[in-house]
Amino acid sequence: DKPEKRQGWNKSELVFDVDAKDIPIRTCDCDEGQVCDKCLSQAKEIVLMIKDVLKGDLGLRDINMVYSGRGYHVRVLDDSVTDSSSDMRGQIVQYVIGAKMPVFLNDMGHTNLQHFIIHYGYPNNFTKWSKYTLLHLTKDSKLDNVNKKLLNDVLKNRHLLQEDQWGLFRANIGPIRYKKVIEAVARINMNITDTKVSIDLKRILRLPSTLHSKVSMKSTLIKNIETFDPFDDAVPKFVYERKD
Repeated sequence: DKPEKRQGWNKSELVFDVDAKDIPIRTCDCDEGQVCDKCLSQAKEIVLMIKDVLKGDLGLRDINMVYSGRGYHVRVLDDSVTDSSSDMRGQIVQYVIGAKMPVFLNDMGHTNLQHFIIHYGYPNNFTKWSKYTLLHLTKDSKLDNVNKKLLNDVLKNRHLLQEDQWGLFRANIGPIRYKKVIEAVARINMNITDTKVSIDLKRILRLPSTLHSKVSMKSTLIKNIETFDPFDDAVPKFVYERKD
């Protein structure tokens, strides 16, 4: 109502900001702060997964994809989320990117992480993101509370995840060490997107058609993300024309 004083907030879009340079487990060899076609492709893969969860699990429809210059913004304009609070947005983010480890009680009243593979709702979503993260780990990956030996065991057994043999993967790792791995994965998932952007009700986003000065690429509203290529569709003409 009073934009000059930033008062009288009514609503704002829900945003997921995936910057290629900040992906916690990158598959490329970029220097810190740099991006390349490989990590940009990984960022695109991530936002497609986010879009699938927003549509399939939460039933949202007004979802816009924007190339930001070094990554992607998923901008959601459904009325059911544009007037949501920061706290609610935080919970939505945790759900969408599998950033909170589900815990179930077995018949004896003890926590049993093996049951997060049940195929419904959030446990299924957490499984999908955990699998994505685990399959992208390298021997140089840093996971909280996971030492080199445990990391090597994860790498040695993660082929089982491609066959959805989570129970066998857990048995080979060991239940206590498995819990450490899954807790670490949940923390990694939390950094897949910039959570501060999602929960900030007054965040100003890069406007489509403007230039990202650090990489000389245009912020671009994407009509078809399946075919979008930033190196074809987001490079301004002057970059090709300059002589240097």
